[in-house]
Amino acid sequence: MTDALRIIYEDRDILVCHKKAGMATEGAGAGRMDLVSAARNYLARKQRSDTKGRQRNLPPYVATVNRLDAPVEGVLVLARNKKAASDIAAQIKDKKTQKYYYALCYGHPDNERGYLSDNLIRREDTGLAAAITDEEAATYKDGALTLSSGEKVRLIGGEIKKAELEYEVIGRTAETSLLRIHLLTGRFHQIRAQLSSRNLPIVGDDRYAGSECREYSKEHGVRAVCLVSYCFSFKHPTSGKKETFEIVPDNTEIKKLLSGAGA
Repeated sequence: MTDALRIIYEDRDILVCHKKAGMATEGAGAGRMDLVSAARNYLARKQRSDTKGRQRNLPPYVATVNRLDAPVEGVLVLARNKKAASDIAAQIKDKKTQKYYYALCYGHPDNERGYLSDNLIRREDTGLAAAITDEEAATYKDGALTLSSGEKVRLIGGEIKKAELEYEVIGRTAETSLLRIHLLTGRFHQIRAQLSSRNLPIVGDDRYAGSECREYSKEHGVRAVCLVSYCFSFKHPTSGKKETFEIVPDNTEIKKLLSGAGA
């Protein structure tokens, strides 16, 4: 293990890692290490060691089966062969995997638990996700739609996608709520956009938070987005056995509330 790669589990089919906040899953660019590159380096070194010094020309196969935004900490699974990648990808597509998050929000939801469903778009002008109403969705035509404010918005990818999640409140402070989230669909910036649309922005998230949340984060010295993918379950691509991988978050603010909640 290196500072860049924290391995939870590995075998011939999968490599399960604890991705730290701020690290890109892949494609970090020159001079910066991403998790996929760190995994390839690790497996290449291991490959050379396993062959007792004989050089192997083929680079290790590494493919992502679930992605996390760079600011988000959490469980990330890499496939070590095409069969494993295809198998787990099919499970995700068929909604046979389970993924859970912790999200520390600025504010308090009306209900202690609930189900959120939204039409989600990705705006071309900002590159960010946004939840829109059914009425706004009905104006969609030729890759664009009109918001209730009258603003016309073009979409990246030209699609409106359904975003769904379940949540429960498991901790509180006077100003924040810690949610345990069961993600039902995997959309771009889904949790961040859905919660922000309900005036529950995630602490430390400058991209989706309003001025009050940004000020709270600044006052409390919170620099990391307080969102952690802490649990991922799926069937092993070879054994067929259900595997569940869970981490204890590094995120200081979330850890404080988890200890108080007894989680």
